[in-house]
Amino acid sequence: MPKYIPGKYRAIQPVNLKDRTWPDRVLTQAPIWASVDMRDGNQALFEPMNAEQKTEYFEMLTKIGFKDIEVGFPAASETEFNFIRSLIEENKIPDDVKIGVLTQARPDLIRRTVESLSGAREAIIHLYIATSPQFREQVFNMSIEDVREAAVSCTELIRELIQAHPDTKWTYEFS
Repeated sequence: MPKYIPGKYRAIQPVNLKDRTWPDRVLTQAPIWASVDMRDGNQALFEPMNAEQKTEYFEMLTKIGFKDIEVGFPAASETEFNFIRSLIEENKIPDDVKIGVLTQARPDLIRRTVESLSGAREAIIHLYIATSPQFREQVFNMSIEDVREAAVSCTELIRELIQAHPDTKWTYEFS
């Protein structure tokens, strides 16, 4: 791991735009690095990792120092769901680590996803909906307005479902 050397790099000069505030900000600390390897990497493998391998990988990521770790797609399979439950039930998530999961904008999958995170100290739910014209029109047979409605209704469903879990600190992401 590269050693941090104070003063080695100069901060990027801000871009002054009158109607925006974020370009004026200067980074004073490293960004939070998030790992999505356990989902993206696992779904690309010819033989996906089993629960034992995923546990070993998760532990390695926490030792490296990752604080946000996307651990899977719990509605995709029982293996994924059970793996996430084991992290929570067996208290394998360090106190300073957030686990994240991915779900499609489908109510049945959202319900299963929230169920998988029940009892987590801190969790990130990333909801997505494909919006490219090919997916929207040919695969989902949806208009732009249909996509908007699905995004809103699925976001509202997540808000409703997570209220049943007030002990979890929730983060919501959408793409």
